Formats: sequence, structure tokens, C-alpha cells
Amino acid sequence: MLRLVPQHLATRLDAPMMTRDRLARGRDHPTIRMNLANLLLCSCSSCPSFPRVYGEALYCASGISSVPITEKGCNCVTCTVYDLCSSFNVAYFCIHGHCGAKDDRPVAMRIKDLAGSYLERFTAFEGTEPRGKQTDLGAEGAEVGITLHFIGDKDVRTTSKVPILEASLGAGIPHTHVCGGRARCSTCRVLVSEGLDHCRPRNEAEARLSRTKGFSPEIRLACQTTASGDVTLRRLVLDDTDIQVAIREGRADPGDVGREAEVSVLFCDIRSFTAFSERALPYDVIHILNRYFETIGAIIDGHGGYIDKYMGDGLMVIFGLDRTTRSDHARQAVSTARGIIQALPGFNQYMRTHFNHEFAVGVGIHSGTVILGSLGFHKKKEYTALGDTVNTASRIEAYNKTAGTAILCSERTRDLAGAGFRWGRQYAAEVKGKNEPLTVHELLV
Repeated sequence: MLRLVPQHLATRLDAPMMTRDRLARGRDHPTIRMNLANLLLCSCSSCPSFPRVYGEALYCASGISSVPITEKGCNCVTCTVYDLCSSFNVAYFCIHGHCGAKDDRPVAMRIKDLAGSYLERFTAFEGTEPRGKQTDLGAEGAEVGITLHFIGDKDVRTTSKVPILEASLGAGIPHTHVCGGRARCSTCRVLVSEGLDHCRPRNEAEARLSRTKGFSPEIRLACQTTASGDVTLRRLVLDDTDIQVAIREGRADPGDVGREAEVSVLFCDIRSFTAFSERALPYDVIHILNRYFETIGAIIDGHGGYIDKYMGDGLMVIFGLDRTTRSDHARQAVSTARGIIQALPGFNQYMRTHFNHEFAVGVGIHSGTVILGSLGFHKKKEYTALGDTVNTASRIEAYNKTAGTAILCSERTRDLAGAGFRWGRQYAAEVKGKNEPLTVHELLV
């Protein structure tokens, strides 16, 4: 019946059939105007995702419903609005996914949407405001003289009321600002290396764009930022290629902008896979790998791990990106390694029955700081981690072959993992790239 309401009335009538707390949050949302015109109702008689809720609804964040949204079955809708929603233009409102019309979109599109939803779970980044307590920024209306130390450019004298972009342009610095300083393109971005506590908190326009781009606290929009004291900073967009990269950021890859994080990295590799692949049919090789990855992938996912990449029969996993388990990343990584080894006998029973072959697995884990970001050609990017922590984890995994072990963890990972695990032998591993032997510990299952 709601579909029969005339458009001119629908845009003025508040939408009903929403649980009270969700309705209150929606009405207070700055970008959503909830009315009958932008309402979609779940067609489930009883929604498995929200028990005891009937007629659960999704409201489009397109403001006044001027942009249509298209229902694609019970479990998802496609929204053509990009900026005001999320980095991926599919909003899921029934996670059960077993009801409604079949999704007939091309496989590549469905995989892209699924991968995007998976990635957003691990790239949601709350750090858009400066860390630590702000210093006294001065009384309202007070104006003081400050110096902006532009690394690689010049020192600029200005006042606390003048935006950084205006000050730099006035001093003759060729500061890029494609959108004209309206907080829409982010090309005026700067990296604040000293004096971040002198920068005033982000205003609404800067905060919105920073969330879309995934900026860390140290990256600020020069067009919107003023400071109460001296600041040392560096321009980040310097030529036409930089401009193209900056504008694309956030459109298809959350986390395009690099940031540091404390994580645990796990590498896992199949032993004796080459012998199997050389005598198996191509179909069987792919089938078995997918069966194997499905088996261990469920264990990884259950412990909050982000599958970074597949490398033939191996894979790399990052723990510490899922906000619900972020602080326990080492424990989650070690628990995952144990779970993988425990699941192997069941997998090998299938292998023996159908292929007269068994797999052994080696796992290596190290914890430390990594650089996170999306890398690659803009049509095919990959969200990944870089740094010594990643390299060390890979080397530890490889040392299993020398030690004759299944799971090895660095001493830092063992210390962070805490109690509840059984540890075996200790090794002084000669690791490529390290001047001193690395202490690693065997995890017993």
C-alpha cells in the first residue's frame, strides 16, 4: 500500500514501521530525510537478522530522495548515491540472505560487492580526530601570530584566524586546491609533523571528507584548518598524477591513504602441495585449494582476521583491523594458527579418500607495526600491509621447514598472546634481513 501513496505526499510524510531507537537515530541523522518516498521495506514476514521486528526498513541517505534506489531482492538494494553513503554503493539491510529474488547480476559484480563489504569491516577507521588532549586554542575571537614551517618550501608568517591554504598561497607557495578550497577534493591536504595539538579540531566539512578518504589525524585539509601556534607541515599533492590519485581515493578503496597500525601478521603455507598439483587435474587443483581456503578461512574469519592475499597455496592474514578484536590481535592470531592445525586431520581424511594424498601446513606469526593502505593500479588495487613486521612473519613461517615444526611465533607475539597456550621448543632463527638471530617459539596443539 505504501507504493500507492502519491509522490507529492510521500516526500512530506514521515516513514513508519521502524523500531523506536532506530527511528530516533534516523530522524537525527544530518543527511537522511526519512519519508515514504525513500523507504524500502524488507519483504520477509519475520526478519532472521532482527528477530521480532516486522517491516524493517532501509532509508536512503540521499537527502530528499531525488535519487532512486533499486531493490535487488530481499537482502540488498543498490544505491546510485556514492558520497553520502559508504565507499561501496550497495547497502545490505537483511544479512540473512536466503529470502527474496535471486541475484542475477554478473558474477564479477557480485564478487566485487561481497569483497567490498568484507573489506569495509576491516578498514573502518575512527582516527579522524587528533590524538591526545588539545592545548588551549585561545579565547573566541583572539588572534595571535604563528609560523607555518612548510618542509621543502618556506616559513610562512600568518595569524591564527587564517586558514593554512590561504596563508600558503599568499606567500607564493603553489599549493594545489582543485575545488577552490571548499573541502570537496582534498588536494590541499598537508601532513602535520609537529604542532598537531595547535591545530583546531576538524569542522564538519573536513570531518566528512576525512572519513571518506580515511585520513589519519596527522593529515589535514589546508583549506579548512587554522592553528593557534606554530606548525611544521608538508604539502602532499604536488603534480597532476598526485591530483588524480587524491581525487580517486575513497571512491572504490576505503583506506587508500596510508596509516600505521599495531597488528599481528600470520603466514600459512601448504607443504607437499607441489607434488599434488603435478599429478592432479587442473579442476582438482582449484577445487582442493578452494576447499582448503574455505576450511581455514572460516577459522580466520571467526577470530577477526583479515585475509590480505593468496599466494598460490599460501596466504597472508592480518589481525588487529577488526575493531571488535583489535586489542587482542596476537591472541587471535595464535588461536587461529592452532585452529588451522586442528582442522587439518578432517581435511586430510577427504584428501586420502579421494586423492590418496595429505597436506602438512606451516604457520608463522609476528606482531608489530605495519603500514596499511591500498596499493596498485587504480583499476585493480589491493588493501595490504607493508613493513618489517610482514617480512619477519614470512621468514618465521619459512623457518618451520628448518625446525620441523608446524607453528612458530616470535617472542613478541608469544608475550602478547597471554596465557592459555602450550609452548614447546625455542629456536634462535637465522632470519634474512636480521643481523641478530630471532627468538621464535613453537606452539603446541
